[in-house]
Amino acid sequence: MVPPRGEAMGKAGVLLAGLVAGLVGAAGPAKAVDLALVLLTDVSRSMDDADYALVKEGYRAAFADPEVIAALAGNPGGVAVAYVEFSGRGEVALIQGWDLLRDAASAQAFGAAVAAAPRSAAGNTALGAGIASAARLLQDGNFGATRQVIDVASDETGDGGRSAQVRDQVVAAGITINAIPVVRNQLVGAGAAPQGVTTARWGSGSIADFYEREIIGGPGAFVIEASDYGAFGAALKRKLLLELI
Repeated sequence: MVPPRGEAMGKAGVLLAGLVAGLVGAAGPAKAVDLALVLLTDVSRSMDDADYALVKEGYRAAFADPEVIAALAGNPGGVAVAYVEFSGRGEVALIQGWDLLRDAASAQAFGAAVAAAPRSAAGNTALGAGIASAARLLQDGNFGATRQVIDVASDETGDGGRSAQVRDQVVAAGITINAIPVVRNQLVGAGAAPQGVTTARWGSGSIADFYEREIIGGPGAFVIEASDYGAFGAALKRKLLLELI
């Protein structure tokens, strides 16, 4: 692990440090970068093996996409990226990173490494704990004034209100949180939509509404929906293009 900052993290950092023990194995960047990005992916039991394979292929395809590579090249200082999987509380694993991406070779190598890695867990979903762990990883990276972003990818519909408090602390620490909810035509707090109803907006609230209300935050924060796991790669590409400009 990269040694923690020598100076105090501040009130928000102290709160986050109390939530997680930190992640082991991340090497910090050699110098300042234009963006530090944590790709935080939910691998809990709601995702079966076929879904997981689609997510992994989505990462491989997105980081091999010519438009994404061109956007990366538009950041002359490079982009530091880490891929982290999470499930239940205490089930958070740094799978790949920090990788410094600045061209086709580095981007494709990162995507291939993510795609090839085995699944780390398949427990419950602890959104708040996952977000706190990603924030700690960024803080321990000692990126200074570099723009810092956490991407949350999940099909979870709620976590009892815990994630909103963590989100507020993370944003106070200067980190932006964006999200890719995999909506799968689900309604927060309700059963499946009636037969023939295909919109993710069935009922009075959606998973996307939950992520807008409880998860994202910080300057320019946004949600991009994936209609199902088959559409994850396309949503990831759209999200990356927005973040890399």
